[in-house]
Amino acid sequence: MPFSARNRPVVRPGPRDRREPGQTTILVAEDAPEVLACVVESLQRFGYNVLAAVDGLEALQVAAQHSGLIDLLLTDIEMPRLDGHGLSASLSCRRPEARTLFMSGGSDASLPPGTPFLPKPFAAGQLLGKVHEALRGPVA
Repeated sequence: MPFSARNRPVVRPGPRDRREPGQTTILVAEDAPEVLACVVESLQRFGYNVLAAVDGLEALQVAAQHSGLIDLLLTDIEMPRLDGHGLSASLSCRRPEARTLFMSGGSDASLPPGTPFLPKPFAAGQLLGKVHEALRGPVA
């Protein structure tokens, strides 16, 4: 690690720490159209690149067609065809750089302790705060 003139280590941010919202891509999987639209609009307004899907299977298809990095999967836990748990597991095999933030109108009891979780309903500020926190956290 390089040292400064005062003989203290200089901590350089990693690539993820330098990424700004405009350089960050979030894949949102949500089966409720009104929630999906609101989340996408909020994230885009804050400057994130957003990919949207109505369920887990569509999210995997969207991810397969996207050539860039996917920094975060924001997924509902309960969805038809493929739920959030299955989606997260499948995506992490294909996109190891992607972190996951789960959301649900129900309980987070199905998640291991410490897993990023956003309870519904939520305000835009809560959404953005949790997204920021999840992007800074470890990859599961």
